[in-house]
Amino acid sequence: MKQTERYLRQATRGLWGRARRDLRTELQGHVNERIQEFRLGGLSLEEAERQTLRELGTPERVSSGMLGVYTFPALGKAGALSLLLATTLMTTVPQSLAQVKGIYGSFQNTGPNSYLDFEQLKAAIERAGGELKGKPDSAVLTVPGAARAHYPLNLFKWSDAVLVQGNKTYFNTGLLVRGLLSSGADLRIVGWENPTLRAGKANIQLETDDQRVARDLYTRTFNWDKTFNTDGIAWSLDLNKTIEKSLNFTGQFKKGNVYALVLPKLTYWTSQGSNNSTQDGYIILSSSVNQAQTGSIAFQVNDLKQPFKLYSSVRNFQVALDPYHTIATAPVAHWDAAHPAPALILELSGHFGDDAYTVVNPSAVHIK
Repeated sequence: MKQTERYLRQATRGLWGRARRDLRTELQGHVNERIQEFRLGGLSLEEAERQTLRELGTPERVSSGMLGVYTFPALGKAGALSLLLATTLMTTVPQSLAQVKGIYGSFQNTGPNSYLDFEQLKAAIERAGGELKGKPDSAVLTVPGAARAHYPLNLFKWSDAVLVQGNKTYFNTGLLVRGLLSSGADLRIVGWENPTLRAGKANIQLETDDQRVARDLYTRTFNWDKTFNTDGIAWSLDLNKTIEKSLNFTGQFKKGNVYALVLPKLTYWTSQGSNNSTQDGYIILSSSVNQAQTGSIAFQVNDLKQPFKLYSSVRNFQVALDPYHTIATAPVAHWDAAHPAPALILELSGHFGDDAYTVVNPSAVHIK
């Protein structure tokens, strides 16, 4: 465990002889014990080590704290170290990352969605100084740093708010996001693999091996009604639950940043008359979200053959969709080479706010 070895060297800097050996032994024992606790919680060895060292705080803080041990001879070395570790944990845990298991899938009586382990979520929020009270289907949320206290999460009694699998109870991620936003907490999703949900002063680290959880969260950062003018169009949101093909782009993509490809789909129906002519329909906005590599990104889409044209602004995108506010009077009943579907590539900030995205200039990207 190279991370731990480096940490111990730095944390014992400035002490010599027996004092240094004692501190190193005590710290090593605490680290090993805490790593085992995280391993039992399902973390890998590397993740458990990283989480443990993060909890302890900077090694400089530990070192400077122990240099003062000899000014309190009545307390004793062991007592001082215990006090230091307890104080460190009390001051860092509220800001630390509490692991919450996230799962995704199509479950009985629910559509495709992401869910979070309710008991782990409750513990994470409590560690951050907040509360999650009540039963999962009627829980009330309090988040430190939020303007509004005691917000009921399942205010409108969604039937898919809670998912029970085995002896675990999971809570709908979308409802949590809605509750956090309604509480007035400033909300942001950070990272991609095992991302962190920052709400007010609470940091909740999600543990998942299914990237659709992260995709779901990032897609929710869009304020769809605000971002895309809905006047005259029946809109729906498709999170690309069915992944079929990979559409690859190259260009000025930044490694580690998250991007979204927004494409419309025409959904229409025909009359029952003799000619079966198209009567009407609506537009579905489909978003595919992924993390970029340096200079490239791959989006999962349902139809690689659908012609599309990238636009440089949401306004121009909207103008291109305007003729399709009713499919019965639209230029075509499907997208083709002469009438490509308008599309956008958005760079996502992870923030649930007006700065949730910036539009990527089409001239800066190319399809592989």
